[in-house]
Order: sequence, then C-alpha cells, then structure tokens
Amino acid sequence: PLLFKTLVCTAIATFCLTVYRGNLSEYGVITLAPLEGTLNGEIFLNRFTEIPLYAAWGAVGGLSGAFFNHLWESMFHMRQGFFKRQKVSPIGRIIEKLTEVGLLSIITSILTFALPMLMRQYTCKNPDSTVAIKMLLVDEESDLSEHRFGCGKNQIDELGVILFGSRESAIKFILTDPTMFEPATLLSVGLLFFPLMTLTFGVNIPSGIFMPTMLVGASLGGVACIALNSALDLGLNSSTYALLGAAALLSGIQRSTVSLCVILLEGTGQTKILIPVIITVVVARYVGDFFNHGIYEMAIEAKGYPYLDHHIKKSYDVYKVKDVMSSPALTINSVETARNIELMLKQTGHHGFPVVDANTKKFLGLVRRDQLVALLECGIFTETSTTLMKDLTRKSFKAESMLALTIRDDRYHKFPSFISSSGGASESSIKLETIDDDTVRDDILDNEFDEYSWLMDNVQETNRNSLVITGDDALPTGSIRKSNETTVYSDHGKLIVKLDEAHYSKNVDIAAVMNQGAYCVATGLPLSKAYTMFTTLGLRHLVVLGGKDGGEVVGVLTRVNFTPDYIESHAGDINRLD
Repeated sequence: PLLFKTLVCTAIATFCLTVYRGNLSEYGVITLAPLEGTLNGEIFLNRFTEIPLYAAWGAVGGLSGAFFNHLWESMFHMRQGFFKRQKVSPIGRIIEKLTEVGLLSIITSILTFALPMLMRQYTCKNPDSTVAIKMLLVDEESDLSEHRFGCGKNQIDELGVILFGSRESAIKFILTDPTMFEPATLLSVGLLFFPLMTLTFGVNIPSGIFMPTMLVGASLGGVACIALNSALDLGLNSSTYALLGAAALLSGIQRSTVSLCVILLEGTGQTKILIPVIITVVVARYVGDFFNHGIYEMAIEAKGYPYLDHHIKKSYDVYKVKDVMSSPALTINSVETARNIELMLKQTGHHGFPVVDANTKKFLGLVRRDQLVALLECGIFTETSTTLMKDLTRKSFKAESMLALTIRDDRYHKFPSFISSSGGASESSIKLETIDDDTVRDDILDNEFDEYSWLMDNVQETNRNSLVITGDDALPTGSIRKSNETTVYSDHGKLIVKLDEAHYSKNVDIAAVMNQGAYCVATGLPLSKAYTMFTTLGLRHLVVLGGKDGGEVVGVLTRVNFTPDYIESHAGDINRLD
C-alpha cells in the first residue's frame, strides 16, 4: 500500500508539472534528446485529450486480465480434477504429466504452423513492401530471406516473423510501428496467444507469461489503435497504444504497478510516456481487482498455499484470537512413550506440537514434527524424565561410537555451526580431555552446558575419551546412530515412523529438544496484533494460552487460521466491517 501511494503521489506531481509545461512529454527539468531506435523522434508524443483513451485502454486491459485469470483458474481446477480422479503410482503420475506436455506441444505446433498457411494471401509480402523496409530500419542485421516461411521466392511472411522469430524481435517490431503489419496479422497473433497462455501457464514446461502477455497486449493494442484511426480518423500514434496495450494486459493479469512501470520504461527506453503508462496501469489494476485477484495470488490459492499478506484489514481489530484459533489443541507431555508419539505422528498431519507438563498441563514449549521423528529414528530414549547433563555424562557417554544426546533448539538456527569445513564433527569448540577428578569434570561440563545449551546440537564423546560439543543444521545428523529397527516414510507430505514393538514402552524426553522460547499469546489478544506478530516474525505456530490460571494450552494458530476465508467462516464477514 505504501509503495502504491508513492506511485500515485509521483504521478500527480508529474502530471502537475506537465500541465504547467503544456505537454505530457515535457515533465522533467531537463528535456531529453529525441528517442533513438524509432522511426520518428516524436513517435511517442502525447496529448491531454488522449487521457480518456489511456483510461479506456487500462479498463479493457483490466477486464481482459480478469477474464484470463478466470479462464486459467477454471482450467487449473479441471486439470487438478483429472489428475486426482484416481490414485496413480509415482511413475504413472510422471507419465501423465509427460503426456500432457506432449499434447500441448503438438497443439501449439499445429496452430502456429497452420495459421500462416491459412493466411498467406494477407501475410506474404514482397521485399519492397513496407514491412520489409521497416524491418531493416528497425533491425539492420535482419536477414529477410530467413522470414519466407512458405511464401513465394523473394517474399517474407509477416505472420511467420512474429510466430517463428524471437519474441524480443517480434515485440520490438510491433512496438516500433504496428502499421507495418496487416491488422489481420496483429489480431490473429493476439487471438492465438491468448488461449494458448491459459493452457501452458502452470504446466511442467518452461513457458513464461511475461513475454507472451506483452506480445498479445502490444498486438491487440496496436490493432485497436489502427481500427480507431481508420474509423474516426483520430490521428492516434499506434506505437504509443501498442505499448499501452501491453502495459494494460500485464497489469490486468499480474496486478503489479510500480515494478511494471519501471520494467516497461527501462525495457523500451520510452521515458516520455511515463504518465500514459501510469494511468493505464493503475486503471487496469483497479478494474481487475474488482473481479478477482492477480494471477500469482490465484495460483497460490489454487495450489493451497496459505499466503499471508502483510496488509491488515480493519476488521481484525474487532476479532479476538479465540475466534479463529484451532481448538482443542493436540499437546504432548514433556516425557512421552514412544508408542504414543508414533500414533500421534500417524494420526495427525500437524508439524508442531505444544509441550505441556504431565501433571499441571502448563505450557512448556513447542516441538516440531521432524524433531520427534529424529528422536524415534535414532532411538534416543530415556529411563527417567531428567535432562540433566550430569546424569547423562556418567551413564551414557561410554558408547563405542559417537551418539547424539540432544537435538538443538530450533530458535537459534542463525547461529554459526560448529561443524568443520571438511563435513565431519569439529572438536575445536569445547573439549574436556581426560580428567581424573569427576567433580571438576562435572562442574566444567555443567557450566559450559548451562551457558551454551541453546546453541549446541549434539553432545558427544569420542573414543579418545574427550567430550565434544558440536553442531549441525540437519536432523538427524550424521553422528546420530539410526536404529535399524525403525522405519521412516512419508505419507502425503507428512513424516511417519514405524517402531519395533520392543520400543513401545520406552520413554522419550521431549523437553530435551523442545523450543523453550516458543511464542504464545492470550485468548483475548486482538487478531490484528497476532496477525502482525505472525507475519513479522515469520512464525509457523503460535500457541494460545488460557484456562483457569492462564497457562494452559487452549488452541494453536497457523497460517491457515489467518487466511481471509478461514476468518470469514469462523468469525464473520470481513468486508462487512471494513
């Protein structure tokens, strides 16, 4: 919103300056030299009387962009419904996608090759024609013999120039002077590429949307200007409206404003049409937003990604956290049996679990799903609920190989690791050589662990009887011994562990690996505050506390809880209060 307000203020200030100077091309303190790379230095000269046409171009572009986004969304859901109609093996899924790509390639090839053949009577031109001369003027390195595409000897196919040449050259030709092409050619290009874009965007092939959209917009904008000049003799500059057509369609589809203006002005070098571009882009954005979202927002929604905008709606101040939280929350005790953890991972798809005290049910911290999986996979069990390193040092450090005793707290992932550049565990961080006096050894260990426990990943002892505290960014680390009796697999994107029955009754110390500094809020907190905290801090889980004493877990907030659809369904209509 702030960037958009800046754009509007800049446009108003520039417009006032142009009114003072009396020409929309004269808005700077220093007047630029005639534009290079065009047939006429005044090719983009603009008039005040054309401002309604700029707005009309933007309105049509916004409508076309909204229509395109609707078509693409419908096509996407049809495609998803086809692929999800039945369960298919991974190899079968790959074959289906390859078949889809192959069919689209065949359809695209047939249409692009058939269209020039059907329109030869309009598109085949002699070397001395206007299009050939202007192509050489625009691009001196252009070889006309390469653009015959089935036409007669010494002729060029102007439609083939656009379809089979580079997109950059085609856009350059159209923007320079659309009148060098037949109106039927420009109309055919626009009507051909528009539906093809809806088919190919989002498919597993490297087909972009920016350049095709710019080509379609320039073609339709140019032919519309030519038609107006022919019907009403307005004397409009077709190059200007070709570029405005590209800007309008791009803004209508993508709904970008500032970045689009910069890209078009920098890419074309036509700085004198700043005001027309801004007017067209802003109008197209507003018209398109009246019907639906931009193509990228719709793609995020269609794929089920809970994207959160940093803009907070006014109604969020009215709602409370308790109105949208997921309740009751699934919690886990600080010390839990391996069997209960296995069932929890299998029966739920959550990626984070609040940790509570088994007796008081007070909130202690948050543990991630991958941490629980790592604990079970590596067989890190405990006979008691204690996590004191003193006891673990005396009982567990006599392993033949290195064994991880703790898994790092995920709050501090930005701190430097203690892993050496060679990839193995570095022993340069903290090393306690063999000390006969157990009291001295335990005191040193306790002091170091109390100070650095939040930073360390693993506490290990090597065969040389020296204690090493190391770190790693991956779970499980290479130094953790994985149990051969435990199987880890993925089911619809969630990790699941299959334990051996012999480990069912063993305890797992969750408190040793949980995030003790997890963020939490009260049930009465305004939703706007929680939304700001969630988006600003980049959280994945936000625990809600309440109950009689205020320390019990009563709910959890994730990205889904902050999406507009979820808030509207659980708390009421958002737009009603805005």
